[in-house]
Amino acid sequence: MTLAAEAPRRHDALIELYGTRSIEFEAPVSSLTFRTADLTAPAPHAQPGLSAVLRRHADQTLATAVPLRDWLDLFRGALASVQDEAGPALATVARRMALSPRTLQRRLDEHGTTWSAEVETVRRDRISRLLHTTDLSIEAIAARIGYSDARALRRAVQRWYGTTPAALRRVVSDR
Repeated sequence: MTLAAEAPRRHDALIELYGTRSIEFEAPVSSLTFRTADLTAPAPHAQPGLSAVLRRHADQTLATAVPLRDWLDLFRGALASVQDEAGPALATVARRMALSPRTLQRRLDEHGTTWSAEVETVRRDRISRLLHTTDLSIEAIAARIGYSDARALRRAVQRWYGTTPAALRRVVSDR
């Protein structure tokens, strides 16, 4: 058994609780290791049927568990949350994630992406959503996303989708 805590002056209660004198303190993580014989031995105070109830609860908990998001998902959430502002700033997103801008860039590099690529992905997704879910003009969408004018938006849509914003909008409305 290992515990991440400091060793108390006396740990007789822990020896009695865990049934072992082999307790390592100040470990990087706490862990408990069982012998196979311990796992198959009958529990002295077990209640009949309790293991079936616990198994069903564990299965149900696992079935409804929300998967943990990885670092890149957390970054993308932080980036999307500042997208509505005048234009996402690296320093703003880094501050939201409690990182320095340089550390944020290094972490993006570790994940095989860059700040500009992520900003472009968020813009592309947002433009597509606005084209498909609103009647805003191309000029209004360009202004909302932070492009200097509608031509810059048209060039970006052409680069991403090989078509114009108007044609992209029609594709969804024709369905």
